Amino acid sequence: MTISSNPGQNVTANFTFGTADVGPASGSFTFETGKGLIGPSSNPTDQSGFKNSAGDLFAIAVMPATKAAFVYLFLATPKNGFILVSDANARVAKMLPQPWRDDAKGYLRVETIEGRRVKLETIDFAHAPFKTHTFWVRVDREGGIAFGY
Repeated sequence: MTISSNPGQNVTANFTFGTADVGPASGSFTFETGKGLIGPSSNPTDQSGFKNSAGDLFAIAVMPATKAAFVYLFLATPKNGFILVSDANARVAKMLPQPWRDDAKGYLRVETIEGRRVKLETIDFAHAPFKTHTFWVRVDREGGIAFGY
C-alpha cells in the first residue's frame, strides 16, 4: 500500500497485490479529507497506513475534521480479490458499551495490526479531561469484525 496526499483535499490509498486464484491486481481509493490521515497515538502525524505481515489486511484512519476519524479496512482475499470495509466505525461501535459506543461512531483510530487482529482506539471528547479506550478486534478473511484479542 502506498499513500498519496493532496493536503486539505484528499488522500489516495494505492494497492498492488496478488493471490493464487486472482493473480496480480491493483486498485486505488480516494477519500476527501480536510486533515489527511491520522496515525497511531504514538505518532499521530504518520501518513503511511497499516498492514499485516501477510500483506492481506490493510487499514487507514481518515481524519476529515478535528475530533473525527474513520477507519477503512482493505482485504486481499483469494475468493473475492479485494474487499473494502467502509463502515468499520459503525460495526465496531455496535460492539462497545456506552459511552464508548457513541465515541467510536465518530472517532476511531488504528494503533497497530498483528496478523488478523487490529488494535483500535477511541476518545471521549465530550468530557474533559479526554479519556481513551483502546481495544482489539479480529478481522476475518471476508471482512467480518469480531470483538476481542
